[in-house]
Amino acid sequence: AEVAPQLTARAERWRNTTPWLWAAGAVVLIGILVALSDLSPARTLAGLMPDGVRKPLGEQVIASMTRGKKVCEASEGRAALDQLATRLSSVVGGDASFKLTVYDWSLVNAFAAPGEQIVVTRGLIEAAQSPEELAGVIAHEMGHGIERHPETGIVRAVGLTAAAELMLGGSSGTLTNLGLALAQLSYTRAAEREADDHAIRILRETTISSKGLADFFSRMGKTEKDGVGGADLLRTHPQTAERLEHVLSAPTYRTTPAMSGAEWTALRAICGGVTKG
Repeated sequence: AEVAPQLTARAERWRNTTPWLWAAGAVVLIGILVALSDLSPARTLAGLMPDGVRKPLGEQVIASMTRGKKVCEASEGRAALDQLATRLSSVVGGDASFKLTVYDWSLVNAFAAPGEQIVVTRGLIEAAQSPEELAGVIAHEMGHGIERHPETGIVRAVGLTAAAELMLGGSSGTLTNLGLALAQLSYTRAAEREADDHAIRILRETTISSKGLADFFSRMGKTEKDGVGGADLLRTHPQTAERLEHVLSAPTYRTTPAMSGAEWTALRAICGGVTKG
């Protein structure tokens, strides 16, 4: 052992163990890099989906989610919503153009679906106390769409194999109840932060006050805490004091109304009945 320590049993054990230690270290390092880089097979596959797949997929998701619900299309209200959607979409960047559809649904919520499509419920419009509040929620959903969170969530929900099938045309079995799967998704804290960041930027660049977003979530959070129904949006979009502080801490800027009083009144009547303002 003194003359040739490399021949001892201890040295032999070390030589046999060293490759496994290096392998374990490499696995840990790769895991750390994946976590820090936010690498995700689901997100990668979602990013590869062409528009020709995403838009029909979004339509299928919305049809599944809103089965039996009436689309609200009162002309003046529709015009007011289109004006707001165009204003918010104008600063998104790229070729993205979001399509908003209002459904006669008492649920207080909004959902982003694949293909830059957003569902807005009558309950949400009724719960909003100003057009700035509604604009903030819509901008947040646009943030999810920009990051392709709905597509990523669906890939995770149905699995990579089924997602690949969707990209190749899909099947009735794969497409069944996609709306239910999307409605039950809970975005990660990081995804919510990304959507919030986009919402703050969109509102700032369109000179719409971001305080409306904070006001809405703060009020809905208190509603749910007090045990009052109707805060459905918070059940699928978990809120935290940190997120509210993040929105409120955004730098101030010159703001203009999200829409006129007449447009807001028309939008609140989009489902055919004038709601209390």
